[in-house]
Parts: sequence; structure tokens; C-alpha cells
Amino acid sequence: MAMIQNALELEVMRQLIKVFQDVLLTLRRHQLQSSYAQIAKNFLREIKRMEEEVHAYLGCFPAPEHIPTKIPV
Repeated sequence: MAMIQNALELEVMRQLIKVFQDVLLTLRRHQLQSSYAQIAKNFLREIKRMEEEVHAYLGCFPAPEHIPTKIPV
């Protein structure tokens, strides 16, 4: 699993989660119940995986990019 590395990747992942959720909402309105359950299972599995990546990224405090060795006065 590729870990989210920065704020841009985070935003892309969040948008992708929303797209998948919107697809499921559309399918709920237009699919038979028996068909929906099988289709939804795969979408929900992928949404969960993406949400876990978002949680992992948000759960880690970023390391400073640059720590000066001397503080200028």
C-alpha cells in the first residue's frame, strides 16, 4: 500500500473517496437490491482502504523539513 506523502496526495485521496461514495449512492437508486450488494462490497472495501491511508497520514505529525543548526540573532 502506497502511503500518502503530502497534502496534495491527501486531497486527491479525499476527493477519490467522495467519488466512490457518490457512485454508490447512484447505484443504490438504480440497481436491484441483489445486484447492489455484490457491487457495493468492492466499492466499500476500496473506500475503507483509502480511509485507512488518510487516517495513517493524519495520525502522524510531519517531521520538520529543515531545522537550523544555529538560530540567527
